[in-house]
Amino acid sequence: MNDPLAARPAAALSRRRLLAGAGLATGAVAAGPLLSACTGSGDPAAPVASGGGAETGTVQWWDQFRPLTATFDSKLFRPFEAAHPGVTIERREMDGPALGEALQLARRSNQSPDVHSLAGLDGTPAALVANGWFQPIDDFVDVAALPIADQLLEGIHRFDGRLYSLPVFSGRWHDAVPWSNRTLLERAGVDPAADPGSWDDFRATMRQLRDGLPDGASALVVPSKVPSYLQQLVERLAMSAGAVGAVDPSTGEYAYASQPYLDAMELLVSLQADGVVHPASASMDTRDARARWAAGEAAVYLWGPWFIGGLKVNEPEAIEQGVGVWHIPTPDGGAPVIYSPPPGGTFWVSAQARLPRLGAQVMAAMLEPEFMRTLAGAMDQPPVLDELVAEADVEEAYRTNIEYMASDVRTAPQPQVRNPDVARVQAEMRDVHPNLGEIAQAVLTGSTSDYASALRTLSDQLTAERDRAVEAVSGDGAAVGVEDWVFSDWQPGQDWTP
Repeated sequence: MNDPLAARPAAALSRRRLLAGAGLATGAVAAGPLLSACTGSGDPAAPVASGGGAETGTVQWWDQFRPLTATFDSKLFRPFEAAHPGVTIERREMDGPALGEALQLARRSNQSPDVHSLAGLDGTPAALVANGWFQPIDDFVDVAALPIADQLLEGIHRFDGRLYSLPVFSGRWHDAVPWSNRTLLERAGVDPAADPGSWDDFRATMRQLRDGLPDGASALVVPSKVPSYLQQLVERLAMSAGAVGAVDPSTGEYAYASQPYLDAMELLVSLQADGVVHPASASMDTRDARARWAAGEAAVYLWGPWFIGGLKVNEPEAIEQGVGVWHIPTPDGGAPVIYSPPPGGTFWVSAQARLPRLGAQVMAAMLEPEFMRTLAGAMDQPPVLDELVAEADVEEAYRTNIEYMASDVRTAPQPQVRNPDVARVQAEMRDVHPNLGEIAQAVLTGSTSDYASALRTLSDQLTAERDRAVEAVSGDGAAVGVEDWVFSDWQPGQDWTP
């Protein structure tokens, strides 16, 4: 996708993504939104543009999807312009944190782009919608004719019955895929095709790489400068150990103090103690880490399916060295089960948009099958019509990884879909610090070693904040309670369906 976690908010959004999504599993409210940061010192948004704007003009589009630059330009924007005389599309691409800052500044001065992604914004979609960031698009596109019309869900794409966004990417993915440099692995005597299925096997493989790699090369790179990367990494490792997400759907309680999260933190600490982590990891963001991996400074990098797409755009020579891919390891070596939410909205029309109708129509054009095939070929996050990956010209490691995702990833319960008033709780919740990623960062940089106490405190604080938010919105007419986070009829390991 981008490098979404340069990109994705630490706890609120899942790529693109996401960054682009509605949050990790039932923990979409895990760190609740700090909306003063998103709304520009509390300043209200400008009024929503009426009537859809002019039929011609320049659509302003901002996102973080660097690997998709050529695809967007040649296969989406230029064809749209050709079909709509008098329309041009001007795109601005930034990494996630820079995009978030730019969006906040633009909003304060009523200069937001017409369309943008959520990268770098610390808030759930529900919170951002409630605080006036976006406007609905169902008056601008033929919703019933969309190929994903049956995937549009209340609390994720719809709010109060109005459609605000469309899924472009599949929800069946995760961002802790072990990508390997096959040349370095072979030099150290490690078979790139031999999947280290258990955590012990993974540690042993990393130690073998440590001992067998040339000077200047490390076994593993962990970009610890980015708390949001660490948040997702710990979440996924905890899931591989049996967690479902920040909230346990069997009880509705926050799960950060549970054994899977403790075990995930212990694994990261053990890897660092083994001396297998690149010594400069603490100063790296996700793109730095990919560049170091491409330069041969690290053999393995746990990141998302967009990894190869980023290499193709920025370090194409690294692909020639050979890219390998493994399943995420599990404590006992069994088949992993990783949970993600349904595919979330990727792009949103700003409440300040000058050309909202045209912006929404460009968004809808992304769902045409021809563009979806092209999107698959970019080797980013798989497209929402993910069956088209089989028809795309992609690297074998990418195709293999998408097959792994199909077998390993399940859709987790979403309380805001079952009860839309949960979205009001998510919008009301305030941020809690240190969050999971910040705790992991403190542990890996040596600021603290007592992560067990920190995780207990985080769970307690989130519980109290959710209780406060439930009481607040209930007093304003919402019919919601903590029991809405309980899914007693759902079987772990299975896809949840609304």
